Amino acid sequence: MKKEDFSRLKKILIQKRSFLLRADSDMANDIKEETMNRHGDDVDVAESDYGQAMTFLMKNRCQDELSYIDEAIVRIDNGEYGMCAECGDKIIKKRLEVMPYSILCIECQEGSEKSRV
Repeated sequence: MKKEDFSRLKKILIQKRSFLLRADSDMANDIKEETMNRHGDDVDVAESDYGQAMTFLMKNRCQDELSYIDEAIVRIDNGEYGMCAECGDKIIKKRLEVMPYSILCIECQEGSEKSRV
């Protein structure tokens, strides 16, 4: 990959990070508001619990993605970006364009997913 590609992908990562930080803040506010406004009958409370659980799940996923993005930015700055953290092979450009915070090549990612099952 060329230096321009790294710069473009870093810019995308920074924009995505900014978007996720705003979303994370919004979800934190939603959770706080939902907790403060909790009242009503059992059905209302159950619905509130479900909504809050879904927001927590989305917030955790958002925080995970932020962590991956931060790691990718560090890897760009350290000159390690685009190399698989497991086997050391290059991660194909197409994969990085689709998921710019990838740290594993396709083969190692598939192996990692299979070992979790």
